[in-house]
Amino acid sequence: MASNAQKLLLLAVVGIVVTSGTATAAVIGSPDIDATLEDDTVAPGEQKTIEISLVNTGDLESGSSQNPALNSEVTTAKGLTVSLGSGDAPISIKNSKRSLGTLQAGPKTTVPFTISVDDDASSGTYDAQLRLDYKHTSYISEGTGTRDEDQTRETVDIEIDVTDDATFDVTNVESNARVDSTGTVAVSVENTGDSPARNAAVTLESQNQDLTVSGGTATSRFVDTWDTGETRTFRYRVTSTEAAEPESYQFDLSVAFDNEDGIRTQSPSQSVAVAPDPEQTFSVVNASSSVAVSNTGTYEVNLRNTGPLTVNDAAVKFNSQNADITFGQSPSTTAYVGEWEPGEVRTVRVDATASPDAEDRSYALSATVQYDDQEGDTSAYDNIPMSITPAPEQNFGVSDIEASLQAGEDGSLSATLTNTGTRDVENVVVSWQSQQSTLSPKETQYAVGNLDAGESANFSFGVDVSNSAEAGARQFDFGVSYRDDNGDRVDADTLEIRSTVAGSQDEFDIEMQNATLGVGQDRSITFTITNTKDKTLTSIEGKAFVNDPLSSSDDETFIAELEPGESETVSVQLSAGSDALDKTYPLNLDFQYEMPDGDKRVSDTYSLPIEVTDQSGGGGTPVWLIGGVALLAVVGGIVWYRRQ
Repeated sequence: MASNAQKLLLLAVVGIVVTSGTATAAVIGSPDIDATLEDDTVAPGEQKTIEISLVNTGDLESGSSQNPALNSEVTTAKGLTVSLGSGDAPISIKNSKRSLGTLQAGPKTTVPFTISVDDDASSGTYDAQLRLDYKHTSYISEGTGTRDEDQTRETVDIEIDVTDDATFDVTNVESNARVDSTGTVAVSVENTGDSPARNAAVTLESQNQDLTVSGGTATSRFVDTWDTGETRTFRYRVTSTEAAEPESYQFDLSVAFDNEDGIRTQSPSQSVAVAPDPEQTFSVVNASSSVAVSNTGTYEVNLRNTGPLTVNDAAVKFNSQNADITFGQSPSTTAYVGEWEPGEVRTVRVDATASPDAEDRSYALSATVQYDDQEGDTSAYDNIPMSITPAPEQNFGVSDIEASLQAGEDGSLSATLTNTGTRDVENVVVSWQSQQSTLSPKETQYAVGNLDAGESANFSFGVDVSNSAEAGARQFDFGVSYRDDNGDRVDADTLEIRSTVAGSQDEFDIEMQNATLGVGQDRSITFTITNTKDKTLTSIEGKAFVNDPLSSSDDETFIAELEPGESETVSVQLSAGSDALDKTYPLNLDFQYEMPDGDKRVSDTYSLPIEVTDQSGGGGTPVWLIGGVALLAVVGGIVWYRRQ
């Protein structure tokens, strides 16, 4: 720094220059740096970061009004380095030298230093020494721009106060915190100072985002009075994330308290190491399934508690990753396990369903084990991977279809059912599902029984076919159901069978023996009845119907029995009134009979021709011609009837 004599000499030179008429000026100045320590209180054994504030107020002896930047230049410290020495203070300093570069006149700059106070330091006030080294421009000629540079070193005393208030030491740390869970950290702290502490707040602060305290970064415990030499234990709830590792993590513990003078004091913070225990885990031993596509079955998994804890009230929640696999109607389900010791394998069973759209491939599932630990805290171990592979859909095939279906007859429909699936099934039932107005089954279900995979069995349905049924092909639908492994009845795909219904067939073939009746004549008309069915018919009751001018005094017939193809001749008594015309009149016959199964039926109506002739005049039609015409009429009537 330039001496005062030199400065006066410069001012004299300036004055001479001005007096001589030359307008030449100079800028003269220097930095002026003050150093202060705001928090100057420390305690024996404390390690602390102190912050020294530097303020450059500048000392401008001669300035420039035309170029203010020159004023700032001469008051700026350049290449500033700051060094802290212990002086007479009982401290040691880590990294005692700092390089600050340029310090202009103006705002405050803070310089941190980490110090350690000797454990046996006596209370009192001490001076540490702060050394400032810098360069600055001391003189600038506005006329020529000439500059003078100076090198400066200053030493400033920094006052440090060592107090004899309460001090605290961590004596023990115990933790049952675990990775991805919450536990308790117990910290024992002794008041090792010379005086008691009052209204103490003991704060534990996490220094890592993977571990939190009471859901945040820090939390405190309160002590009313804490005597010298007294040890207190404080418990904090510490939560570890899934990303944490079972290794030591740093926490800082500090105590804020009122000293004997009632002044609020902050103790030095101390590092506390907390190492979370390994995560409580569970693993899959094996899994099996009886679930098939389009079916509900049992999903069974063996899970091991891989430790390290015995857990209580454990429950396993299963989650499906695909809509084709559900648990009932839900994508998740929960099974209760209860107490579960380390190393123990527990079997968990749930009902699972594979939709009709599912495939026989592996589907991803996951499980979460929820449990209470030994402190009663609820935790969960998530995303245990597992899978399920549905068996192919249970199907059935049908073959060897046989049918005897004819309009107006009792028939049957039978086929062979085959278990084409991969599993054995029980209590198989075939159900008639067709809705046809002219065909109806005598029974709607046929119990097939158990069918092993690949095994076949026959089923048959009796069928009533109405007289109005038309001949032609029909499709018949049959449902197949069975009992699955859970005892539930399951419906398989509908089976479709195609068969043919034959048209109606006359029960009888009727042949007229004589079909001629004279006007006013009363005589017996005979005809032969033949059973055209393939069954024996019994109690065949015939009834004749005629209209005026024909009448009958004996219009009923009876045949006890007709075997297939057997014939028998019967007769009825007919009369032709005197007003009858010479023409053909109809004789209608129907029959009630009994089938072999006892079922009574009524036949269609048979219409037969009766030829009425006028026998009063000669020269009429020859008898042989009349007979021939009558015979042709009978045959024609029979043919006409059969075509109907």
